[in-house]
Amino acid sequence: MVSVSFSPLAVFAMDLAREGGERLLSLFPAARDAKEIEFKGPTDLVTRADREVEGLISERVRAAYPDHGLLGEEGTVRAGEVYRWIVDPLDGTTNFAHGLPWFAVSVAVEHRGTIVVGVVYHPSADELFFAERGKGAWLSTRGGEPARLAVSTTDDLGAALLATGLPGRELRPAHLRPIPVFMQRAREVRMTGSAAIHLAYVAAGRLDGFWEPGLNLWDVAAGMLLVEEAGGRVTDMRGGPFRAGDILATNGYLHGAMLEVLATGA
Repeated sequence: MVSVSFSPLAVFAMDLAREGGERLLSLFPAARDAKEIEFKGPTDLVTRADREVEGLISERVRAAYPDHGLLGEEGTVRAGEVYRWIVDPLDGTTNFAHGLPWFAVSVAVEHRGTIVVGVVYHPSADELFFAERGKGAWLSTRGGEPARLAVSTTDDLGAALLATGLPGRELRPAHLRPIPVFMQRAREVRMTGSAAIHLAYVAAGRLDGFWEPGLNLWDVAAGMLLVEEAGGRVTDMRGGPFRAGDILATNGYLHGAMLEVLATGA
């Protein structure tokens, strides 16, 4: 049984992520042309679903917490002196656009610069990953009792399942260099197209580590808290505090080994 009680703010964020995910699922079966795909960059897609879900979340937050700020991937920016919501309405847009059911809604709440709530909802699997600072990380499926998450205890890179993502084209040449090394030294490397899900899977112990350059705060804000509350470690790819850009998230045991590969390429 769950003995932890969560704040109304955290519960609202969970409900909001679910509602956004349900909207994504309603739009997902449409043909590719009907998804109204546009390009923000050579490989950076945006669809009607991105905009609709960000609009939905923005409206709900404004109605419930009119003094809260908001930062959304698709351009929603609203000032707030104490609280700010950080939202990726559709993490995994390329997957969504191509009909791959591997995408998520990512919702985080920041209080005076510190992330205090993080929710990642993978609607195709109906898995809701959530965390509130100081109360652990959890996984809930509809109708089921939430289960507390913990990172893996893998301490040997050779036994590790890792994941990475594919950044914009300008970052790819440097990013590609360590991938073969990890492929040789680790058990396997995965690339599923959603940083939010990768981070949630590190928190759940399904992945042992994840790295990717060039990410924005909305890509990872919720997932970072999940990893930390599940006992893992999050830094930039040089071992310093993560703010935005290059991220490394691990179970903690593998952090040093992964930093060494990223630094030396060997």
